[in-house]
Amino acid sequence: MSEHLRRILRRGAGGTPPGEPGAYDAFISYSHAWDKDVAKAFQNALQGFDRPWYRPRSLKLFRDETNLAASPHLWREIEQGLTRSRWLVVMASPLSAASPWVRQEIRWWLTHRSLDTLLIGWTDGTLLWDPERAGFDWSRTDALPEQEMERVFGAEPRWVDLRWLRGPEQASAADPRLIECIAEFVAPLTGRSKDELIGDHVRRHRQTRRLVRATLATLTVLVLLAVAGGVTAYTQRNAARAQTLVAQSRQLVAEASSIRDAQPDLARQLIVQAYRLAPTAEAVGALVDSHAMPRVVHGRGAVHATGYSSRGLLAVADDDGLRLFDPARGTQPVFTESGKRKATAVAFSPDGERLALGGPDGTVRLLDVTDGGRPKTLAETSAVRNREMISVLALTSDGRLFAMTWKTGSVLDVSDPTRPRLLGPLPSYPVAASPGGDLILTEERDAAEGNHLKLWSLSDSARPRPVAKVASPPVDLSEAPQRAVFSPNGPLLAVADAESRVRLWDVADPARPVARADLHSQSRFGIYSVAFSPDATTLATGDSEGTVTLWDVSDPLRPRSGARLSGHKKAVAGLFFSPDGHTVASADAYDPLFDDGKGARTVRLWAVSGSARTSAFTTLPAEGNFPPAFGPDSRLLAAGGEPTTVWRVDGTGVPRLLSTVQTVKPGGQAAAFGADGHTLLSGVPLKAWDMTDPAHPRSLTGGAARTVGARSLAVNPVLPLAASRGGPGERAQVWDIGDPARPALLGTFGSTSGGHQNLSFSPDGTLLAAPTRAGGVRLWRVARHAPPEPAGDLPGVKETRALAFGPRGRTLLVGDETGTISTWDVSRPGRPVRQGVSARHTAAVTGLAFHPGGQLMATAGQDGRIRLWDVRNPSRPVETIALSDGGLYPHATVGFSPDGRLLAISGNPGVRLWTVDRTGILQRLCADSPRITPDRWAQYLPDRPYDPPCS
Repeated sequence: MSEHLRRILRRGAGGTPPGEPGAYDAFISYSHAWDKDVAKAFQNALQGFDRPWYRPRSLKLFRDETNLAASPHLWREIEQGLTRSRWLVVMASPLSAASPWVRQEIRWWLTHRSLDTLLIGWTDGTLLWDPERAGFDWSRTDALPEQEMERVFGAEPRWVDLRWLRGPEQASAADPRLIECIAEFVAPLTGRSKDELIGDHVRRHRQTRRLVRATLATLTVLVLLAVAGGVTAYTQRNAARAQTLVAQSRQLVAEASSIRDAQPDLARQLIVQAYRLAPTAEAVGALVDSHAMPRVVHGRGAVHATGYSSRGLLAVADDDGLRLFDPARGTQPVFTESGKRKATAVAFSPDGERLALGGPDGTVRLLDVTDGGRPKTLAETSAVRNREMISVLALTSDGRLFAMTWKTGSVLDVSDPTRPRLLGPLPSYPVAASPGGDLILTEERDAAEGNHLKLWSLSDSARPRPVAKVASPPVDLSEAPQRAVFSPNGPLLAVADAESRVRLWDVADPARPVARADLHSQSRFGIYSVAFSPDATTLATGDSEGTVTLWDVSDPLRPRSGARLSGHKKAVAGLFFSPDGHTVASADAYDPLFDDGKGARTVRLWAVSGSARTSAFTTLPAEGNFPPAFGPDSRLLAAGGEPTTVWRVDGTGVPRLLSTVQTVKPGGQAAAFGADGHTLLSGVPLKAWDMTDPAHPRSLTGGAARTVGARSLAVNPVLPLAASRGGPGERAQVWDIGDPARPALLGTFGSTSGGHQNLSFSPDGTLLAAPTRAGGVRLWRVARHAPPEPAGDLPGVKETRALAFGPRGRTLLVGDETGTISTWDVSRPGRPVRQGVSARHTAAVTGLAFHPGGQLMATAGQDGRIRLWDVRNPSRPVETIALSDGGLYPHATVGFSPDGRLLAISGNPGVRLWTVDRTGILQRLCADSPRITPDRWAQYLPDRPYDPPCS
């Protein structure tokens, strides 16, 4: 048929010449009922054949659905299409043969055009040529109309079989069948050979595919580059934001540090916000050390008097009345009384059950404060003559009340607090009474000799008798009633003057007072208040500049200055120690010489330890440097010493002593709880106590008494094993403690004797780290019922003093004699790898501990420093802070509670506890300080919208 069509083209097809406006290359005649989809697919394939993707259609085809508009003259429109077409393509099928429109189109074409310009596409039915008749076998052919085409062909025509093409989804340009069929039609329409057309089409298709692939590859690369650039930009942006947050967090910590005494409330808010922005090492350190910041009780107007009870209750009397606080629970009052008469002096009874309030009119009110939240008034009486303002009150253990004004005073019997009874007057100008009420100090005023002090002895009949004159520089104690105070145990008397000096007197023999030492301050207008700690070893002084100075007076002949607590904007008129001596309460004074009386006064609560400031929340009186041992549930703490003491530290209140256990060596011993939490171990050989009832320990191991205490002791957290080491020359031992009453020795090995924390089991219980005799570190494989076996050595380690495994068992901490701390990856015990090193300690490391969360490490050294470290990256430990520990702690040991709440430091003088629970600290900081104001926020965080951290 190709030759036939080429012959026709050479003769000319008739109709509208090609290239004329409105000319069509072919007219497609088909049945809408059957060939609609085929005709559409056929048209698209013809127009896209052998055409580059960037050129318009090379063939123009007429199909009624694409070319006819809505018109009432349908045949006229079709006839115009036929007239403009050079070829007629008939879609042969039974339905098209029966279609009057198809038949009419064929008739028109055969009448006005040559048969040689008619092409057949067989889509359905039967087409059968009869060679003998030289025509179609119309008895079987049903795809063409017999009447119109019975005698038009003189030779057998060739038609194109399109029966397989049933829709556009099958018209794939890459389908060989479609290429072959379409080329049969395109060849006569374009005057080119079929082979040439197919070759060009295949070549163009391949070119197009290559172009598409190249384009897709280019687009893919561009997309990947864009995505990579976006990811990089996103990562860089996040990194920049993180760096900004880290920088802001560190800046806030620095700002808080600079104002933590002057503006502690604001400093607390800044620390919380710093941690909120980024939990940097600096922010974590500031949280742990935040207990050293003073807590502030804001007065309602001027604060007139303050006082601490032996039960820890704090009384604050101000312009608006009385408030009672329990500082252990926060700075919110447990009781508030407003609208009553002002109290100008307060005093608690030694047992803490009674509170006396002195008024400006000379009256005294007695309250029962057994329940601090609901005090009860017991009595109210006039205590002094002339209704003068009471400036000093003192309650003694024998039931006497001393009430003093600036020039007179009296003694009352309040043994029955509901019926106070006047016993007698005091000498003129009384200023202080001894805790037992047997001595009175008065100020003698002499125009010729000047003011001086006199001691009076007070008998049971309350009749004062002068016993001695106390030499003193000129002083007017009426300006500051707390310038003179007796020590709690009586032998010492401290007297301050307006020349910034405090003189200590030994009044153990009242008739012969002996001057011990003078303490000097740099205040311009003198010392305003003095106070002794409950154990009389520390003296606090408050001066006119608002500074509290702590002095170590344990040796009155050689007092030593300690911490200076600066922050008050006014003179310090009131000073009181808490009953445990770990808190100093200091109150602002009102004096027209120093301020205008405007603004509320404050009472500040300072955490102290002796004459030093501290961030520890309490100190347990347990002597010795043996490691603190927490029970598995963190509720019990065993402090090794002489003797070993057991404390309840469950966080429900102040730690309390439960019991002591037998000391098997003078000087103390290491102790550790078993994994069951009910057994306490110590001694060499091991001794065990049943701690089911921790208040009443029961010895489990009998036999001969132990004469050697465990210098170092570790308990396996998984297996019933314990490792212990005694004194110098003793070998380390591994014990099976499956039966605590009968510990079984599994094996021994050589070990150095230095240090109390140099035995450590891995968290999975399979390894034991211990120093060798040469000072290195060896890892031992341990198992129940078997002696330990060497597993590997840490290369290059010497003079080991302390060891600790991390909570995940892959990291081992090593502290040596030089103060160097190294971290090791021991996941492969036979080939340990050093990860990081730090040498912040300047002397031997004596204590190491890993926080259960794995992010913190605590260390102690012979340099006396306790340091906290951020070890989230073990290869680069970062020091977060050197704790304010109330002084130096040489030879200390350290330990974290298993719940991660507490850090314990053992050493002289006692075991100190820090809170390291970040959530709890954040809550406390928010509870102890008002929300940061928008103005303050804008000052410290001008680029961030107001979002207070404690909202």
